[in-house]
Amino acid sequence: MTRKLSEYRIARDLAEALRKRLISSCIRDLQAMKDTLLAGEDSGLDNTWDEICVQQQREHSFSWHAYVAAMEAYIEQRVNQLQPYELDALWLRTQRGDDWDTELEEERESYPVFEDDVVVYLQDELLTAANDWSNARISRYLDRYYE
Repeated sequence: MTRKLSEYRIARDLAEALRKRLISSCIRDLQAMKDTLLAGEDSGLDNTWDEICVQQQREHSFSWHAYVAAMEAYIEQRVNQLQPYELDALWLRTQRGDDWDTELEEERESYPVFEDDVVVYLQDELLTAANDWSNARISRYLDRYYE
């Protein structure tokens, strides 16, 4: 099979690798947050990531804004450290990036990349990961309170 060079594939593959790396790093940071659990000491949950997963999978508590703030802080920190080409590749995966990519080339804004679009995209991806994540602590909590 002959391989062809494709700018689209390169940008897509780079963005996907970056997305995986950034989401994994944020999850590790949230798992390291063990001193500020809002669900209570008797919840059986071990860290902030466990709490986010439980709430994303069932219902958000009155403290959801605190979890969102923690996620945004970790994501923003990482987005601010990206190389320009990395930011560009990730931005192309956002809704605005997709819209821009489908515009006629002569009608496109020359550089529409906006960091906040990437933050929103990565936060959505992090919440998708939380929706799909499970472990024994999360399962026990959900069984106890929601089954």
